[in-house]
Amino acid sequence: MKQTLLFLALASGLLVSACGGDSKFPVATGKASITAINAIVASPNLNFLIEERSIGQVAYQATTTTSSWDDLEFTFSFDAIFAGATEVTRIASQRIDFVAGQRYTVVATGTVAAPTLTVWETPERIFEATETTFQVRFSHTSASLSTGAIDIYLALDGVAPVLGQAAATVAYRDISPAMDFESGEYVAIITSSGNPTDVLFTSRPTTVLARTDMVVTPFDGDANNTTSIVVRGLGTLGGSIPFHEPLALSTIQFLHAAMEMGTTDVFDDAALSSQILTNHAYRDLTADTSIAAGTYQYLYTPTGGISAVALDTQFFAGEGLHYRVAAVGSGGVYSTINTILDRRSISTGAKLLYFQSTNNFEFTDLYAVDAGTSITDQFPIRPGVASRIPIAPIELAPGSYDLYVTDFLDKGILAGPTRLDVVLGDVVDMVVFDTVDPAVLETVVFPIP
Repeated sequence: MKQTLLFLALASGLLVSACGGDSKFPVATGKASITAINAIVASPNLNFLIEERSIGQVAYQATTTTSSWDDLEFTFSFDAIFAGATEVTRIASQRIDFVAGQRYTVVATGTVAAPTLTVWETPERIFEATETTFQVRFSHTSASLSTGAIDIYLALDGVAPVLGQAAATVAYRDISPAMDFESGEYVAIITSSGNPTDVLFTSRPTTVLARTDMVVTPFDGDANNTTSIVVRGLGTLGGSIPFHEPLALSTIQFLHAAMEMGTTDVFDDAALSSQILTNHAYRDLTADTSIAAGTYQYLYTPTGGISAVALDTQFFAGEGLHYRVAAVGSGGVYSTINTILDRRSISTGAKLLYFQSTNNFEFTDLYAVDAGTSITDQFPIRPGVASRIPIAPIELAPGSYDLYVTDFLDKGILAGPTRLDVVLGDVVDMVVFDTVDPAVLETVVFPIP
């Protein structure tokens, strides 16, 4: 008993001594904030973490929202998921000693296998409610333009670039100091450094609102873009302002997935005087056709019978993207599913674009098993796929697969096997269709343009 009491007394004394002395632990005196930008062209969505806590997913050409933390020292990291892996992969980390009142941006460039992290720092901007200006910093995150510095102009429409009047000159991975502009419509122009006649990019007039805080930067276009350079104003709230090229067309393709509607002709005017498709048959997918941004009307009629409109639908196209208009339905009730196609390759797997158009099954399961393998003891790679509702791309590890479609929670095979041999970076486009037998489905793999 005496030994125990002595130990407790010693412990209490040590505790009092420790509490009474100077603490060696850092003490926060304020807050700093951080965002992340993904400029790795072939990356999947990256997970951005502080220590081991996720603070946001960031897609290519995008930024996370701003988050605030004590002005202490932290390790920030990016994780990626490789298709087929059971654990995430840490691809890069950066230690940052926060200073109160500062805003930090961690930019990932290079490749997933060999990323480069760059940290930008600037004082945090707090706008007054009456301010009519916006704040912008100009940076350079386009690997294809990385052979030299670029000049970036932000000017009124019709104002040509003039030597010495660029808003900023920046090298690859660099960023300019912050500067203010009055809110309004602006054109972003990029030229090679010191050569205003060598115009690399010009946007259409784009409205920027007061009290916006953003980074304007070019990215390399990918298979989801119709232009080689994409310029975005990345805001601190996580959104972006696209600075589109004025003549940046999109593309559109038409998919016929409504078996009972039969072969159709398609018109783009209510008077049925402007025919854009002839003999558009079931399971047909048209080639990409260029289209300007705007709202369109499409009318489907039986081939050769323009007086009977089977489907009248509207479609809106933005700028610089790839669209698909899929006619679906049955029993005289038809509609279209309008989607933006995700054709971008990723370096961490293959990508399966999968659309179930069937009317006979509301939900199905999709299996992707090693070639020659039964699904008996396998789990679906995507269970409960809803009919006529687009889903996110499915990522596959490199390999040879047999794909099967079954009824929901049922091993009875409705379609398959469909053999797929994929390598890293592949993009596969698959659609499931009804057949004349209501208990049988058909899968069709379409080539990517």
